[in-house]
Amino acid sequence: MNFIAATVELRAHSTDSINAYGLDYCGADAVVPSGNSAGEVKLRLLCYNRQGAKLEAFGGWKPGTRALVTGNLVFSDDAKQPLDLVVSTIEPNVPQDMYCNQVVLGNAFFGSDEIRERKNGQLAVKIGTTLDNSDVTTWLYLETHESRKKKLDERIRKGRAICVQGYLREYRKDDSDSPYRAIVASDFTTRKEQRKTGRNPQTNGSASGYAEVDPTPDY
Repeated sequence: MNFIAATVELRAHSTDSINAYGLDYCGADAVVPSGNSAGEVKLRLLCYNRQGAKLEAFGGWKPGTRALVTGNLVFSDDAKQPLDLVVSTIEPNVPQDMYCNQVVLGNAFFGSDEIRERKNGQLAVKIGTTLDNSDVTTWLYLETHESRKKKLDERIRKGRAICVQGYLREYRKDDSDSPYRAIVASDFTTRKEQRKTGRNPQTNGSASGYAEVDPTPDY
């Protein structure tokens, strides 16, 4: 699962109930604010449609104002669609200049062995995340500072599972519906690899002589 805690600005409540992931939700369009609209992270908020304090706070939330929201972040199989945020908690009584954007991707994996150098000392690696109980993969980039290049060089292997902590960013060029999407990592972790004792890479692991304790398929 993927966790997010963020100050979210409400755009509009949905008028109809939304059935998703086997449950009925009240929905809303919202964003993680940015200095300009092209850099906002677009979200579809889903609040479980059951009477209680959470639903009351969600329904009373006024468009154009911010709230501190935590929940489960779900990636769509359509990159043009906003990310789903299934609300766990909501606190609308926060300063309107407050900013929070913290994410933990718990089910990601390296989508490439290539490390790309970007401007301002940033590195980028393609990663993927799968939908729950599905073969559908959503692609995005892990961005991190060049000071973590040694760790990336040591850990990167296509298909290897990775857990990433950081913040989300999106960028839309010329009002495009398909954003450039990345998690800017403050840190990341991987499963430990163990050396195989067998001599034949075809039957005992990779050609490098290492295999993960709990292998992830090569996507």
